[in-house]
Amino acid sequence: MVFIYERINILAFASPRRKPRWQLLSSQTLKEVNRILKPGGVLTIISITPEQLDAYWFSSLVPQNTKQWHKRLLSFEQLKSSLSEAKFNFKAALHSHTTSYFPEYSDPEGPLNETWKENIGSGVFWETCSSEEIRSMIQNVTRMKKEGTFSEFQTKHDKTNIYGVVNICAAKKGVQQI
Repeated sequence: MVFIYERINILAFASPRRKPRWQLLSSQTLKEVNRILKPGGVLTIISITPEQLDAYWFSSLVPQNTKQWHKRLLSFEQLKSSLSEAKFNFKAALHSHTTSYFPEYSDPEGPLNETWKENIGSGVFWETCSSEEIRSMIQNVTRMKKEGTFSEFQTKHDKTNIYGVVNICAAKKGVQQI
């Protein structure tokens, strides 16, 4: 058998309109990755869990869209199980708590700004919202801003310091014994 790669990286951010993450990170897919990875090779996966999605302060503004995403996201335990089924040795995980990849994250004007919704960090999430849900979200944000309660809402719903914003997992293909 010819092994091709020493390292494979998977960025698993599939929207409900694209191939679901649970298919992207299925045991079958991971077994194929294991097949083409050299013995001792490393697989790195960057993904988000349902808990992490809920930790984003803006996810509660669009509950139907968030619910759609929950159906597509793997929990951390499900990911570890899929790796094990594919004969990977789970080595480490980092639950990143930084939103620095998306500097506008804390901007209270964000949900009202089209360029913010198109940003790579959140654009995939927003593109799956219905027009009605977007309208409702804009009305709610506008109302909270007028009432002076929006900052409190944002603080209450931002739980990224607890759950993190992404998972970075590393798994290693075992070395075959002869």
